[in-house]
Amino acid sequence: MMPGKIHTTGRMMYAKAIVLAVLGSYAWMQINKFFTLPVPIPIYGYYLVWGLMLLAAIAAFIRSRLQTLEVTNEGVTSRTGIINVKTRFVPFSKVDNVRMERNVFDRIFMVGTIRVDTLASSGMEISMTEIPSKDLEEALTFIQSRIHGGRHEGVPPDRR
Repeated sequence: MMPGKIHTTGRMMYAKAIVLAVLGSYAWMQINKFFTLPVPIPIYGYYLVWGLMLLAAIAAFIRSRLQTLEVTNEGVTSRTGIINVKTRFVPFSKVDNVRMERNVFDRIFMVGTIRVDTLASSGMEISMTEIPSKDLEEALTFIQSRIHGGRHEGVPPDRR
């Protein structure tokens, strides 16, 4: 039921871009208030700050389209990058542990992180952030059912 591709969202990066633009605008107002600049260019500073915010929003959109987590019947594949593309595939037979993490900000933006660990690795084999909550929970349930062979032994009741 679950197999498919999941794209990450750019929600957190969009929020960071907006906060950056607001703080940059405020900082520019304070600079103009307390320092006399040799050339009267106050409006160009706002254009610069808001232009950077727009670039950050575009970068968030591109990043959200380039980071994917693909769950198939054979395993989990993560793909990231545009120039330096990194692809990691972990078959279900090698998966030791899978978990999701959501902090306060993740809950506000309805996203989360999924981490897939294998026995052979010293750390997390696959870690993908900013996955929409509904897709995150569905993927977690599907992966857990595959690594436990359809059995629910050791899987908490709220994650079955």
